[in-house]
Amino acid sequence: MDILKFIDKTWPCREKQLKEIYNLLGDGTENVPSSIFVYGQSATGKSSIVTHLLSLIGARYAIANCIECYSPRLLFEPLLAELIGDAGSEILEERCDSFMMFVNYLKIAAHKDIFEENHCVIVLDECEHLMELGEHYLIAFSRLQELTAIKNLCVIFISQLLPEKFIYDLSYFNIPFPQYNKDELLEILMLDCPKEYSTQFYKTYLNLFLSVFLRATRDLNEMRYLSEINFKKYCEPIEDGSVKEDDVSALWKKISPHLKASLYNVYLGTNVSETRYFSNVSGSKNLISLDLPYYTKYFLIAAFLASYNAPREDKRLFVKHQVKKKKRLVQNKKKENTANDLLGPKTFTLDRLLAIFYAIMEEKANLTANLTAQISTLVELRLLTKLGDTLDKPKYKCAVGFEFVESVSKTLGFNVRKYMIR
Repeated sequence: MDILKFIDKTWPCREKQLKEIYNLLGDGTENVPSSIFVYGQSATGKSSIVTHLLSLIGARYAIANCIECYSPRLLFEPLLAELIGDAGSEILEERCDSFMMFVNYLKIAAHKDIFEENHCVIVLDECEHLMELGEHYLIAFSRLQELTAIKNLCVIFISQLLPEKFIYDLSYFNIPFPQYNKDELLEILMLDCPKEYSTQFYKTYLNLFLSVFLRATRDLNEMRYLSEINFKKYCEPIEDGSVKEDDVSALWKKISPHLKASLYNVYLGTNVSETRYFSNVSGSKNLISLDLPYYTKYFLIAAFLASYNAPREDKRLFVKHQVKKKKRLVQNKKKENTANDLLGPKTFTLDRLLAIFYAIMEEKANLTANLTAQISTLVELRLLTKLGDTLDKPKYKCAVGFEFVESVSKTLGFNVRKYMIR
C-alpha cells in the first residue's frame, strides 16, 4: 500500500482508480485478469497512472499508441521488442506482421522463461484505433492470455470512448476515469504553487482563474499551461508596487481583461502577448508560419515528411524500439532518393499522417475534434491538398516546400532534417 500512497501524492484525486488497478494486478505473485479496460476523457490521468503503477510494481510491460500503428508490423514488433528485451534478436528471426506470428513469438519467449518472474502487461493506448487494422484485433488481444497460455499476461485497453461503443460480448474489468471537478482541479493545480508566494495567495488566484476557464475546458494539461502564463500577468501589479498582495478586488480588475482575452487562445498553445507579436510580423510566409497554432505546425511537418519519405522508411525513422536484425545490402539508395525528390510530393493517408504526428511530438496530445479540425485548417490555407472525396479514408499531399517547413520547425525548436531520407 506504500506504492499507492506514493502514486497518490504524484497523481492526486485518483485513489479509487489506483486501488482498483492495483488490486487487479496484485504484487506479482497472483494471477491477473486477461484484460482491463480503462476509459475517460483526455488529460484525466489514464495512461500516466497506469504506466507509473506498472513501473513501481516491477511488471514487464510494453506500451503502444494505436494511432501510430497504421500497419500490423508497426504494432507487433515494438511490443515484442519491449517485452522480450535483449533476447529479441535471437527470438525474432523474421518480421512479425500477423497476430498469429505475434502469439507464436510470445509462446517462444514464455518457453524460455522470460515472463516467469513478473507480470507481463501490454498497454494499448487509444485502443479504438485498432478497429482500423481489423475488427478482430480487439477480440484477439482480449483473449491473448488464453491464446498464449501465459497466466501472468494481461492486456490493458485505454480509450476516451465507452467500451460499449465498439466492444461487444467481451469479458473485461471496467475502470472509468471521470473528469476532474472544480475542487479536484484546484487541489492538483495547487501543486504548482511558486515558492516565492504563499499558498493562500496562489489559491485565491486559482479560484479567480477557474471561475473564468472552467466552462471553456477541463483539460488538466491546458489548465496547467494557462494558469502558469496568466499568473505572471496577475503578479505584475504587485511587482511594480501599484497594488498590494492582499487587495484581491484590485488584482481582479487588472487581470480580468487579460483572462477573458486568453479564452480565445485555449488549445492554441499561445498567449495574448505572443498573438500580438505574431500579428506584427512582416512577410506573408513568416506570418503564416508564426500564426499557425502549436499542434498545426506539427501536423504540417508530419505531412511534409509523409509526402517526401517512402512509407517503408517509417519504421526506421519513427519507431523508437526496434529489434536488431542482420544488415542488408542496399544498392543505389542515393539515386532512389534523388528520383523521389524530382517526382515531387507523394500522397498519404490520414492514418499515416496521424502516426507520424504522434511519433515526432515530444509530449502526448490526445486525439480530439479540435485537434483533427486543424488538418482541415491546413487544407483551407492551401498548405495541404486533399485528394478525392472519400470520407472514410481521405488522402492528402503536402503543398509547401522544404524551406517553408524548415521555417515552421525552427519556431518549435524541431530539427526536420533528422527525419528526412537524403
